[in-house]
Amino acid sequence: MRKRLLEVVFAVNLFVWGAYFGGAMEQELYGIGIGILGVLVIDILDYLVTERKFLRLYWDCYKPWVNPEIRLSISYLYRIELNGKYLLVKSNRVANTYQPVGGVYKYYYPEAKGELDCMGAVTDTHIDNDEDSEYDLRLNLQNRKKFRKFLKWFQKGEKREIDPWREFYEELVITDILPADTFPYIHYELVGQHFEPIHRDKFFKVDTFKYADIYIPKFLNDKQTAAFKGLMAVNSSEYIWVTEQEIAQGKTATHHLIAGHTYKIFHNQKLHE
Repeated sequence: MRKRLLEVVFAVNLFVWGAYFGGAMEQELYGIGIGILGVLVIDILDYLVTERKFLRLYWDCYKPWVNPEIRLSISYLYRIELNGKYLLVKSNRVANTYQPVGGVYKYYYPEAKGELDCMGAVTDTHIDNDEDSEYDLRLNLQNRKKFRKFLKWFQKGEKREIDPWREFYEELVITDILPADTFPYIHYELVGQHFEPIHRDKFFKVDTFKYADIYIPKFLNDKQTAAFKGLMAVNSSEYIWVTEQEIAQGKTATHHLIAGHTYKIFHNQKLHE
C-alpha cells in the first residue's frame, strides 16, 4: 500500500512537470527517463522503510572482517501477569533459576530441512542436544550472509511452528502446575517482537542473534482465570511469582535467581507496526 501511494504521488508530480516544461518530444523522453528513475527511487525508499529495523543487522552480516558463523536462537515467551506479579517457571538448564514460560520454536522435519540446509543453517552444537531439543530453531548459520534469507523464511511462517501452545502445555500442563481438563487449549495474543543486535555471546564465544515473540494468554473462561489465581496461594519450587522490580534486579527477596532474558516479556513493540 505504501509503495503504491508513493508511485501515485510521483506520477502526479511527473504529469505536472510534463505539462509545464519542454516540447512534445523532450517531454516524452524526459518523462520516460524520470519514470524509470522514479520507479527505482520508490523501490529503494520502500525497501529502506520496510527493512529499517533490520538494516544494522544486514550490515553486520556483510562486514568483511567478521567471522562468517553466527548462532541463531529464535524463541517465544509468555508474559503471564496477575495482580502486578509475573509467573516464572524453574529452568531445566540453570540451577535455582526461574524464567518465563516459553522456549525455542521448532521447524517441521523433513519439510524445512532442505531449505535450511541450503542456507547453511545446521543444528546448534554449542549445547547438549537431546530429543527435546530436536528440530529447534536454535541453529548455527555457517555463512552470515545468508542471514536475511533465513529471516525472510522465518517471517513467512511456513514449514515451522507458529503456535506457542506447545511450551505452555509442556511447562504448565504436563507438569501438573495447571489442570489438564481446564486447559485443553488457550487463546493468546502477540504483543511484541524483540531481537538483540548480533553480539558476541560471552558464554558460547560465538556471534549470536536472539529473537523472541512475546505473547500474553487470553483465558477462555472463569475456570482458567481461577486456576492461575490458585497458583498464587501455593508455595512451589516449580514456579514463582515475581514483581517487575525483582526481574530488573535479577533475583527475588528469597534469593531465587531470575534468568537474564526475562526482561524481554515487557517488550510491547511489533516489528512491522
